[in-house]
Amino acid sequence: MLAALAVCTLGLGGCSSLFSDRIVDLRNAQADAALQTNNIVEAEKEYALALALAPNNDHARNGLAHVAYLHAQADIEAGNIDEAQIEINKALKYAPKDSAALDLASVIDQARIRRDVVVANFPAYKASSDVIREMLKANALSNKSIDQQLHQFNTDYDAAHLRKAIALSTDLQDEDQRVTARLGALRAQIEAGAPGETRVQSTEEVPGLLPIP
Repeated sequence: MLAALAVCTLGLGGCSSLFSDRIVDLRNAQADAALQTNNIVEAEKEYALALALAPNNDHARNGLAHVAYLHAQADIEAGNIDEAQIEINKALKYAPKDSAALDLASVIDQARIRRDVVVANFPAYKASSDVIREMLKANALSNKSIDQQLHQFNTDYDAAHLRKAIALSTDLQDEDQRVTARLGALRAQIEAGAPGETRVQSTEEVPGLLPIP
């Protein structure tokens, strides 16, 4: 014991370095264990403590990069694109060549562009959406009219009510197809302005939809 103390006294720098390395290893081990139990907050804290003691420690840097990557993934799932961008920038700061982080950064970039396109064209998109909603309201009234004809048939058994119901139902089918076509056109319009999306051509050109500039 005294001998070890004497050695440390003579080589104080070496002992200090050895002690620091052991603390860094301990922090990293605790962070790894926290990750295994999905305790991301604790893992981030432990990796950060390890990195504070050893700024060039690859284990701690890669650990913090992975934690930031997980945060970014969660933000994307929650629709928080700006927060995801911040987290993925952190991940790339610690691990610039990490392939998973680079792939996710590309996904985030595309999501931001899609959002910007939607925001820029929102008035046109909303107008198209409002038209579709009005069509759906009209279809709901047609359904109600068909139900009324069937109710009257149950009262007087006049086949004229059935003929009227069939005519209304046929018109309703045509209107449903128009609604579907407009929905497809609106989706294609949005996807046309977003990178990485495949535009789906509608089977029917629908007038009144403004193109993305």
